[in-house]
Amino acid sequence: MSGPLGRVGALFFEAAKAPAAAPPPRAPARGVVPVRAAVLGVPRVVVPVAAACAGELRARGRAAAALICIWRPADARALDPEAPVSHSPAGAATPGARRLAARLAANELAATACGRLAWLALDPDPSAAGRQFERCCAAAGGPLVLAVAGARPAPFEQLLADLDVCLAVLPADTDPALRELALAALPTRARATVPPLPAGPPRWAAMAGLARLRSLPEVRP
Repeated sequence: MSGPLGRVGALFFEAAKAPAAAPPPRAPARGVVPVRAAVLGVPRVVVPVAAACAGELRARGRAAAALICIWRPADARALDPEAPVSHSPAGAATPGARRLAARLAANELAATACGRLAWLALDPDPSAAGRQFERCCAAAGGPLVLAVAGARPAPFEQLLADLDVCLAVLPADTDPALRELALAALPTRARATVPPLPAGPPRWAAMAGLARLRSLPEVRP
């Protein structure tokens, strides 16, 4: 594939070739099945949408915090110079987010806390990232979002299929045929396309762990 169709394909349905002080970790609440989601798109837009998605799942599930795991290929900056830096944001955070980050750190998962979210940058190697993500699923005990900021790698296929919902981030003016192709390629039963967050305050709020993606479809684990 070439042109716009090829670019959409690489992101959504072609496999790619190639903490601050916190209170003691608290065990996850029992009897609660958290929603797990993935958001796929180009690096400069996918992370804010994924953060807003995590914020929405946190609010709907009445959870103290949610986790966002960010995967970027090793050459993300070369492919997209406008992409944000790869480190996890850290800043003023709620007690719930700090506890979640501490729990992950206790499991040797280097998370940070910012706003109402815990953030974790996954290994650029897809296989290693998949193993990290599985450990995050076991340790998080709450809503969790995987941001796939680049071409979808083959080792992620089963991982994505096991999630509850997948979102593809596409510009609002994307050709309907391309939108349908991207949507059909998402492996979960619950799936949707969403536009990027507007630049400025909406993205700032998302990257501060304070935004919600209210357009997210209703999802049950």
